[in-house]
Amino acid sequence: MNPSAESHSGAGASTAAEAPNASTAPELGEHRHVGLGAIAGAAGVSKATASRALRHPDTVSPGSLAKVRRALAILGVDSGSHDAPSRQMVALVKPAAPAGNVDPYARLFDLLTSRVFAQGIAAVHVEAAAYRADALAESLLGSAGSEPHVQGAIVLGGGAAGELAAKLAERHLPQIRVSNARHEDGISRIVLDATDGIATAVQHLVHLGHRRIGLAVLRDSAAAVRIAGFRKSMAQVLHIPATRDQAPVVEAAGGTMAGVAAAEELLHLQCSAVIACAPSLSFGILEAAARARLDVPRDLSLLTVGDMPDADVIAPPLSQVSYDWEAIAVSALNEVRTMMANPGEAAAIDYSMTPDLVLRASAVPPQRR
Repeated sequence: MNPSAESHSGAGASTAAEAPNASTAPELGEHRHVGLGAIAGAAGVSKATASRALRHPDTVSPGSLAKVRRALAILGVDSGSHDAPSRQMVALVKPAAPAGNVDPYARLFDLLTSRVFAQGIAAVHVEAAAYRADALAESLLGSAGSEPHVQGAIVLGGGAAGELAAKLAERHLPQIRVSNARHEDGISRIVLDATDGIATAVQHLVHLGHRRIGLAVLRDSAAAVRIAGFRKSMAQVLHIPATRDQAPVVEAAGGTMAGVAAAEELLHLQCSAVIACAPSLSFGILEAAARARLDVPRDLSLLTVGDMPDADVIAPPLSQVSYDWEAIAVSALNEVRTMMANPGEAAAIDYSMTPDLVLRASAVPPQRR
């Protein structure tokens, strides 16, 4: 098998910055032999599965085939696929999760990685860090006037990732953003519209009989829209003015302890149910309820808006309003590949993804406490 100099993979901001010039990557023309055991180990499959994937790819499952192709790319080995695009790399960018916080894009990031490698394209992982947008952009694009090291990008989230997206846009790199806020920046975007999800959560809790519902939301660029959507839904469903007193909201920083503080404030306001707009806030609310010797859901119902890792195995299993991450991954990759095939010609897209309600055991009719 021949090495592929285009197949680099980085993890973290520093690795991504070095990926295009990594000294460990094989040079064109360099011959390198990688054993079947190394490929199987990197892919997390058996040697037999790895062998079938290399010799008879149609006899293994799509998931196993994607793992083997990803391992080949990471090891710097050409899979021998003649229909894979030549010299193509896509940057997958997400913001670094703050210490103690839960990465809300973890599942989408993994799905995108699998799909990119399954299509024979190399992925460069980038964790965007504050104040490093210029350096990261240069590592991905090279110097002005040169050919970029990557041919496209999928950028998840805002903050530092948004700053990097702006730098990539200045060099006209085909890219699409997936975020929870809409901006007039001319970049193609898939918006994770939480306002409809919040409205669904309000309707469900009111249907259960709750009238005192609180909202815990991260203090970020999407907070104002989410708060407005929450109060509008409360007013429409409960036929109340939905003032601060009647529709209490707490804005919190990231991290579980911020969720604890938010929950304590909402409990003090006698909320019988809370809608949390981030995984870290949900964990904080569970912790605050335990400290107050309250049972979830008997004493406090909890419903999470957004992706909640392992929501079905948490005690109690958490009801949530979640997105179809598989559909989002497919849409994002298809869009950026279309842009890469027709650079400068594709019109910018801008559409929203509405989440669905997944009922589990953390929300029940209110009881006295």
